Amino acid sequence: MRAVIVGAGMGGLMTALALRQSGVFASVDVYEQTKVPSTAGAGLNIPPNGARICRWLGVDLDGGDSKGPDGVIDGGRAAILESTRQFNADGSVIKRPFDHVTAAGDGAGFHHMHRLDLLMCLYKRVSDFGMDSGAPCPIAVHMDCRLTQLRQTAGEVIATFSNDRTATGELLVGADGINSATLQLAWPNSRPKRWTEVTCFRGLIPRTGVASLRKANGNPLDHNPINSFSMDRHRADRSGATTYWVRGGELLNVWIAHYEPESAAFEQEEGDWFPVSQQEIVREVGEAFAGHPSRDDLIALSGAIVRPTKWGLYDRDALETWVQGRICLLGDAAHPMLPTFGQGAAQSFEDAAALASAFALHQRDVPTALLHYERVRHYRATRFQLGSKFAFDHLRAKDTAEQKALLERLDERVSPAFAHDKRGGEDDSWIYAYDARKIGSELPAKRLGPWDFRRTAKVRYGGIKLWMPANPAKGTRRVTREEVALHNTQNDCWIIISGKVYDITEWAPHHPGGAGIARMYAGKEATAEFGDYHSTEAVAHMANFCVGALVEN
Repeated sequence: MRAVIVGAGMGGLMTALALRQSGVFASVDVYEQTKVPSTAGAGLNIPPNGARICRWLGVDLDGGDSKGPDGVIDGGRAAILESTRQFNADGSVIKRPFDHVTAAGDGAGFHHMHRLDLLMCLYKRVSDFGMDSGAPCPIAVHMDCRLTQLRQTAGEVIATFSNDRTATGELLVGADGINSATLQLAWPNSRPKRWTEVTCFRGLIPRTGVASLRKANGNPLDHNPINSFSMDRHRADRSGATTYWVRGGELLNVWIAHYEPESAAFEQEEGDWFPVSQQEIVREVGEAFAGHPSRDDLIALSGAIVRPTKWGLYDRDALETWVQGRICLLGDAAHPMLPTFGQGAAQSFEDAAALASAFALHQRDVPTALLHYERVRHYRATRFQLGSKFAFDHLRAKDTAEQKALLERLDERVSPAFAHDKRGGEDDSWIYAYDARKIGSELPAKRLGPWDFRRTAKVRYGGIKLWMPANPAKGTRRVTREEVALHNTQNDCWIIISGKVYDITEWAPHHPGGAGIARMYAGKEATAEFGDYHSTEAVAHMANFCVGALVEN
């Protein structure tokens, strides 16, 4: 069989390596719209669950020359950090070591990397199986090929590109990111990506620049990263900042986010990022962290970024399916997520491993292999997709005292809506010890939603009485999607779950998941993300807010 992959980013190249490893395909062709290998952004983390897949496929995350130039095909040049440091608004500091061994006991480790370094080490491994290598199932990467058309027959899928090239295979994988052309062509009615109303600055500082940093008054920084091989986090009410070393400690990655709902910079589709001046970033960071003990340190760091960029953070509501015939989605094309869990790249690597395992199991039975892939991956990837939104909620509306009490009683193993600031990291084996290659020999049952821990038990609220409206809804109306879409604000919020429409405007401030739930799903379908999440008790309680049944035009 022949595999066609759209997108030669991290997920696409890893998928090429994994599909080759499955032993099922005669060739793998990867088509990339850019003219030369490139990637936007600065640093990222490959945690143990992603690094485990890299090790399996021979991708070298740690080797290479840490003092070498940008953009060379080399080892990954990762930084293996010692700890995290959390700098809180009250002046306290919490330090935790990285668990590089994890519950899996294989020492897969956390690898903090320059995005370009990761892409180049993937290209290095892919080149080992190039057309001239003589290796079985060669991998070919074709640049300057933007996908424009897709067509399927009973036995093949045919892709057409902007340069009039075509590609034919028994399988096509869309690994082309949040702006996926595969998604747009094969799922033309899917909801667009959504700006989260959070903007961020990204960039890198050379090690020599970090060592010479001073505050505006000339004094040394209170906590200069040069003195700690760590990931540092700073949190304010509506802002957050993270710094960590990449390229073996030769570059410091800086990421500073701010909730900015009045900004018009990212309300249009002309781009996700643009360059900014150091004067702008210094001004905005100073305002965002006014009164925070880290303010002067962060101003100094932001002013030292080389070629800073400003980004809008986007996400997309979960898709109910990633498979259509012989086409499947993977990585950010299937489940784009916010960076709060540091799992974006790792989840695409897990997708690649699971897809390869599905084909190794089902061989040439493409429909069954794709169905198996989707069923083992959908609930886990969606867990991170949804959980990352909840974890980002500190940049949005504040939880009430009632919500905080509920959140502190929820278990992070079964709910993304727990008190992350107090309980995050208590049980992370489900994240880092996971091996995506182990998909089982039997086709799993379909289960929407990310709740892989719950077979029978559902989240309970510890005896806390849930808030009740003074006038419960009757649930007798018939409602169209067009009408639901009109109620799309936090102060007028209707959502769709499993064919029913709910008005949660009054309920949202009391919802255990936090007030941000209304902003995320107002006027939209939420079935895929909630799936079977709610307990019997919660489903019965939701009836108090049911407007009626959804009807399709």
